[in-house]
Amino acid sequence: MTPLALRARLALVFASGFALLLVLGGVVLYLQLARGYQRDFDHGLEDGARAARSILAIDRLEYPTKEAAVAHVVGELIYGDRTIVAFALGGSVLSVSRRIPDHPYFDDVRPTMLLGVPTTVTLRAGEARVLRTPLTDGIELVLALDTSPLQHQLARLRLALFTGLPLILIVGGVFGAWASGLVLRPVVAVASAAERVGQEVAEGATSFSPLPPRTAGDELTILTEAMNLLIDRLGAALARERDAAERQRQFLADAAHELRTPVAILRSEAEVTLEGGGSEAEYREALGRIAAESEDLGRLVSDLLLMARSDSEALTPRRERVYLDDLAHLVISRASKLPQAAGREFRWDDFEAAPVMGDPALLERALLALVHNALVHATGPVVLSSGVRRQGGRDWSWLSVRDFGPGIPTAERERVFKRFSRLDRESAGAGLGLSIARAIAEAHGGTLTLVEVTPGAEFLLKLEKA
Repeated sequence: MTPLALRARLALVFASGFALLLVLGGVVLYLQLARGYQRDFDHGLEDGARAARSILAIDRLEYPTKEAAVAHVVGELIYGDRTIVAFALGGSVLSVSRRIPDHPYFDDVRPTMLLGVPTTVTLRAGEARVLRTPLTDGIELVLALDTSPLQHQLARLRLALFTGLPLILIVGGVFGAWASGLVLRPVVAVASAAERVGQEVAEGATSFSPLPPRTAGDELTILTEAMNLLIDRLGAALARERDAAERQRQFLADAAHELRTPVAILRSEAEVTLEGGGSEAEYREALGRIAAESEDLGRLVSDLLLMARSDSEALTPRRERVYLDDLAHLVISRASKLPQAAGREFRWDDFEAAPVMGDPALLERALLALVHNALVHATGPVVLSSGVRRQGGRDWSWLSVRDFGPGIPTAERERVFKRFSRLDRESAGAGLGLSIARAIAEAHGGTLTLVEVTPGAEFLLKLEKA
């Protein structure tokens, strides 16, 4: 549903409720005013009856009979809008008020058709409001008041209500439409923002302008805040996605570059071998070179797969209690068989147990990468240390690997952890060892950092103590 349709519906609901209230209010108002007008009419009748009784009380002694006195009273009461008739006990007419030209005259009223309260009856001259009341012993007075003025008043009231209420309803409906538009303006702004963000996403944007904040504290404020939160999260998600896509593109490019050399070597060795003409010893030597290059290629592919798992956050190490110092001894025994370890010394400095919860195979691989890096890029001894220290209110197990080579310049200390990064272009390897070691450390909730020492370089692996 479009905002305009919602606005129309809100205006319709507002107008319907307003109309219902107006109709109910108009009916109540009409009934109350009509009752008031009729009560005023009845008071006029009662005032006439009281006036007759007052005159009779004053002038009664001046007349020999009560009938003569009543005739005098009726003759004295002259009203243009009402007729007064005096009746004897048997219902015979004793006296009737004088007739006024061009005014209704209700001389056909009879007391038998009336009660002792004001009553509306229809007579020859029209509709009248009639009151039957006792005047003196055995004599009753009937006052008939023309209802035309009352009907005119009620007609004017109905006209005012029937013309005024629709006008008020129209004004209320226009106001409701304007008010609903004002209330829905933030909703329209949210819809426009959603459309704008969608267009910007299609154009490749990763950051978006939020909606202006509201301070009213109402539901529209909640909607605006939710939209701004969605915009922030969308921007962050798109930034992460595009960063991951860029890293993946770069990873594939780097991987293809690194795989090109060993594949070319394997192909060259195979082609030379297939050409034949060599001795059995030469064949064996060529196959040995192919096997060694295949082993290096397999190791590179394994490293690439591990980095790909790290990028996709699929590197989930299993958890078991293991000691970094024990893993370091295993790594040293393996590293001592490498060609780069010939004539090199491995020794321990500080040596304490360093228990952690982690994946032994992955942690061993990380430590081997650190030791191999020290063997490749430095000469002299490789010093290992381990222990437990408290930092930030938590206990951390740590292990460090130090060499005494040329060290790493300050500006390059973070770059050495980037994949395919080699400070020395002539050195062997694909430049994945340190980035793999850091990825394994972070997958365990730890860190791998470069400690500033002189001379040489020292890498510190730190994991939470088990």
